[in-house]
Amino acid sequence: MLKNSVRLLLCIFLLAPSFLMAEEPDPVIQIIEKALEEYKNQDFTNAASSLDYGSQLIRQKKGEALSKLLPEPIAGWEADEGKSQVTAASLFGGGLTAERTYRKEEATVTISIVTDSPLLQSMIMMFSNPIFASTAGQFELINGYKGIVNYENNSGKINIVINNRFVVTVDGQLLSRKELLDYARCIDLKGIANLP
Repeated sequence: MLKNSVRLLLCIFLLAPSFLMAEEPDPVIQIIEKALEEYKNQDFTNAASSLDYGSQLIRQKKGEALSKLLPEPIAGWEADEGKSQVTAASLFGGGLTAERTYRKEEATVTISIVTDSPLLQSMIMMFSNPIFASTAGQFELINGYKGIVNYENNSGKINIVINNRFVVTVDGQLLSRKELLDYARCIDLKGIANLP
């Protein structure tokens, strides 16, 4: 009898945290369920507005995932916090950008990742065109991905296209070509490519 009581108390003790710490509902699922209810009630205006809001929340989550893939500063450099921004379709074609700036004395490097923008297709087409690419800079293979490096007068820019879905830009001022390439090479390009 005593053993059964101990077992019962042990089960209650082990299960209690799961009852007390119920998972917080996912806001994306909540807003989609709200939109569905509004749609069923033929409240089409609010249903559309809720779905737009839900889409924005999903893009924010994707932006947070992109921001986590921005590299830590190289030794001797400092960096701000990575940030992401969702741009409305009415502005510059819309899209999602994650960006982080790095500093060492007078030198700066800004790394940005852009995706989900209609403007990307025109950029990707330009990078794919050998005539344009040769005038834009030199080809350089960076962690297995094609990059175009344009460097002169202690400043430069590297553009890398990943899976025709992302454009990564490394923009540096008052730094060596090696430092610019070092930053490009420390970006988790495969991690970006594997994002949904």
